[in-house]
Amino acid sequence: MLSSPLAIAILALGTFHQTYAQSTSPLCSNSTVLIKSLSTLNAAQECTSVAGDIVIEYGSDLPSQIDFPKLRQVGGSFLSISFDEDIRAQQLSAPNLTVIVGDFYISRWDNLTTIDMPMLKKANRVRLNNLPALKSANFLSTISSIDNNYEIRNTSLTEITNSRLTTAVFVQIFDNPRLKKVELSALRNASYNVALKRNLPGLQVSLPELREVWYFDVNQIGSLALPRLETAIGHFIINSSSLERLEAPALKNVGTWFDPKIIITENKGLVIVNSPNLSNISLPSLESVQLDLYIRNNPALKQIDFPSLKDVTGNVVIEGSPKTVTIAHLERVGGVFSLGTDVAPFNCEPFSQLKNKGGIRKDYSCPTFKDPPVRKSGLAAKNTSQAEITEWLHWQHGSGADNLKPIPLATVFFSFGAALLLQAF
Repeated sequence: MLSSPLAIAILALGTFHQTYAQSTSPLCSNSTVLIKSLSTLNAAQECTSVAGDIVIEYGSDLPSQIDFPKLRQVGGSFLSISFDEDIRAQQLSAPNLTVIVGDFYISRWDNLTTIDMPMLKKANRVRLNNLPALKSANFLSTISSIDNNYEIRNTSLTEITNSRLTTAVFVQIFDNPRLKKVELSALRNASYNVALKRNLPGLQVSLPELREVWYFDVNQIGSLALPRLETAIGHFIINSSSLERLEAPALKNVGTWFDPKIIITENKGLVIVNSPNLSNISLPSLESVQLDLYIRNNPALKQIDFPSLKDVTGNVVIEGSPKTVTIAHLERVGGVFSLGTDVAPFNCEPFSQLKNKGGIRKDYSCPTFKDPPVRKSGLAAKNTSQAEITEWLHWQHGSGADNLKPIPLATVFFSFGAALLLQAF
């Protein structure tokens, strides 16, 4: 009989060789592990790590649950993008998977109801697209590191919560007809966008740690918590929502001029529109809006007050039924000022005085609304944006539209790396 230390050594060596064989067998070390039959699935189930990609396709003999019980790491991407026959399996499981070096991208898997990956911590991108039966994806709560996308579209998820993810480039949650709640309680920075659109009307949104975002664009929401948001570099848009109050107490700046030679998609400024229940807007720290301040079709909004706002580089466009509009510290409006209300009498005097002092550079109308010029969008905006930026930089307070004088260039132009500007498909 072998001595105890020798037996332990032999046992350990055997275990090492077994694990090594699992992770370095021909299948596990392939650049692509293609799962399209029961035999390939059985072979892949022995892998603890995969060097390249895992790709799942339709297979007539695949079981109802596709399971990778030993898998811990994927060196490439984990993909399933079905364009032909639907994969019949309803569950996808990898209970020990912690890292996907590339993308986790599951799309057009109509029968998939459950993704069980409770240990997943890191991926380059997470993209769940066109999964109409998906009701559970527990890794959305556990993942703590994403280099690019956090994208969920067209699922049957009712709740998306995460308390670990601090940064992402894209946060895009679209077309989820049963989604009631989005709470990303650790997210501090979204360097491209936070976009929540066409989900279940009345969606409850909580982003308590968000400090900076490039584009913030939401619709059909019922509530919004943004207690720490300080800057929306591109634009801030609320559209077609049922929320009664909009509060962002720390928001100081919306929009930042950028070098128009670098094509960034559309900046729009601060836009609050088509929200019939909205009766209160509280943005007490807002000082500057680069491009337009645009508030229209919010019939319950009777009082509008921006106590700290000084500059709007584009147009001020307000239309509805406000009884009072107070922007006590407004100094400059670089475009038109159009305020229309069906409430009479209405006090336009502070804004008339601002126009008379040269603080409104273009056309002025109050209390009768006049439609502002239609802005060009996309690539067509490039040439006009160059002229608009140049005019603003050379326009001194009180000089009016026709008295532009050179001033030192004190504005920092931001350029954004190409990897952050274009979403890879």
